[in-house]
Amino acid sequence: MSHQPVLSIQNLNVEYTARRGKVKAVRDVSFDVFPGETVAVIGESGCGKTTLALALVRLLPRSAKIAGGKVLFQGGNYSTPIDVLRLNQSQLRAFRWRNCAMVFQSALNALNPVLKVSAQVQETARAHGEHDAKQIEERALWLFQQVRLDPRRVYNAYPHELSGGMRQRVLLALGLLLDPQVVILDEPTTALDVLTQRTIIEVLKRLRDEMGFALIFISHDLSMAAELAHRIVTMYAGKVVEIGQVNEVFYRPKHPYTLGLMRAVPNLSGGRAELVSIQGSPPDLIDPPRGCPFAPRCSYAQPICHEQPPPLEMRATDHASACHFWDRLPVLRESSEASSREVNP
Repeated sequence: MSHQPVLSIQNLNVEYTARRGKVKAVRDVSFDVFPGETVAVIGESGCGKTTLALALVRLLPRSAKIAGGKVLFQGGNYSTPIDVLRLNQSQLRAFRWRNCAMVFQSALNALNPVLKVSAQVQETARAHGEHDAKQIEERALWLFQQVRLDPRRVYNAYPHELSGGMRQRVLLALGLLLDPQVVILDEPTTALDVLTQRTIIEVLKRLRDEMGFALIFISHDLSMAAELAHRIVTMYAGKVVEIGQVNEVFYRPKHPYTLGLMRAVPNLSGGRAELVSIQGSPPDLIDPPRGCPFAPRCSYAQPICHEQPPPLEMRATDHASACHFWDRLPVLRESSEASSREVNP
């Protein structure tokens, strides 16, 4: 894995305009993504995951505004890093799909219902200077086969002739059509059954290793994140509260919110254990709390947590968290057991 990030997100802020004021959906988010790496962004609904993803390719709705920060990309035809947030519309159109592709959560809305899949494939390629229709068709058929679709049937079909799971896999193939350096997946397996989910994960891992692209994987499914990711980014109330290697975060979390997410997931490999839900509700992002945003729901909170926001700092090797009392959290699995049952992306 390269030591130079292909994508560097620096102090990114995104706000939505609402009647009551500005909704601070993404707040000072910073992390790097390296070539060939998968970064899983986890957190409950409303924490800012999808807004972050849309901001990276500047596809936010009109009510949203990027209030600050940088998104630096280095790869493809760019010899030096470029700030995606400063590209004009022509440069941005060239950047999307060629350098950074996104697989959207809603497959039904992402495909044009009145055009055949073949037309949408060819149109995507032509928009980026690819005019060899036969070559594009061959690549599309190969990608459809990789995601376990009947290539010729799907290529000549309208979206309404395909099931939701098939449309989702068409989007996965379209995302890889132009060999991008970064692929953003927003809940890419939501409409798929468990067996197809497993297949898609294996396909993504193999294609990632063969083609060398980086993945930003947004999901509520912690088991899939553990299966696919190298690193985990936990978001809460628009902020990054923990970043670390997948085994470190899952076995030895350094933030109470990540710990709460882990405890809310059933463990199929162990004995019976009571699931513990996270009490309370996320904070109001128009008027966020002064201190730690998780403090009102945190069983480890002390007076300082309600007054002073904890910085995102390194707590162990390649493991950062934003918690004043991170060293009080329990280890979910002892290191000796973890080493024999590690997650291996």
